[in-house]
Amino acid sequence: MVKSLEVIRKHKVFAVIRAENVESALDFAEGCIKGGLRLIEITFSFPGADEAISALNSRLGVLVGAGTVLDTDMAGRARKAGAAFIVSPHTDKDLIGYAKDNGMVSIQGAFTSSEIVNAWKMGVDMVKIFPVSAAGGASYVKAIKEPLPFVDIMTTGGVSLDNFADFIRSGASAVGVSSALLGKGGKIDPDVIAENASKFAAKIRELDKG
Repeated sequence: MVKSLEVIRKHKVFAVIRAENVESALDFAEGCIKGGLRLIEITFSFPGADEAISALNSRLGVLVGAGTVLDTDMAGRARKAGAAFIVSPHTDKDLIGYAKDNGMVSIQGAFTSSEIVNAWKMGVDMVKIFPVSAAGGASYVKAIKEPLPFVDIMTTGGVSLDNFADFIRSGASAVGVSSALLGKGGKIDPDVIAENASKFAAKIRELDKG
């Protein structure tokens, strides 16, 4: 689990894969990987999401996990598929405990400072602020991190290529992107996704250089 957290902090950008079926999810993921993104979140929002996770586990250098995990039954399916992390839109003590017991990183949703502190006290590895655009964007992250510098934060919902670096500079450990990878058409086109993913990967390298 410690190693997975280090990988997340290093690569910073989660490609959040929402699709209608396994085939399109894998096309989406392959475009992201081709473009240089190494954190793949397959959301449990379509039948066979665990099959997609399992299929991607053979990719070297790629960390794959499950998103929209609502209960421990879903977490169990994710674990069996080989997920390294689980992401939830809410905070659930049972999910956090399940993740710890099974060596998985837990990323749980919280919004207010009270919710974020409660999640941290429960032992969450990283707090997801969603939708971050509704909270005020990067300025909200900066305000939260000032009194809570010890909490790892992931932001989703409104993160783009233009503002991604602002979130990291404001204190976010990672961000999640989905529609920003699809482009204007909003369709799963692996070539378009790869091109957009490569731009995020380039931004990560720029940030690493300082």
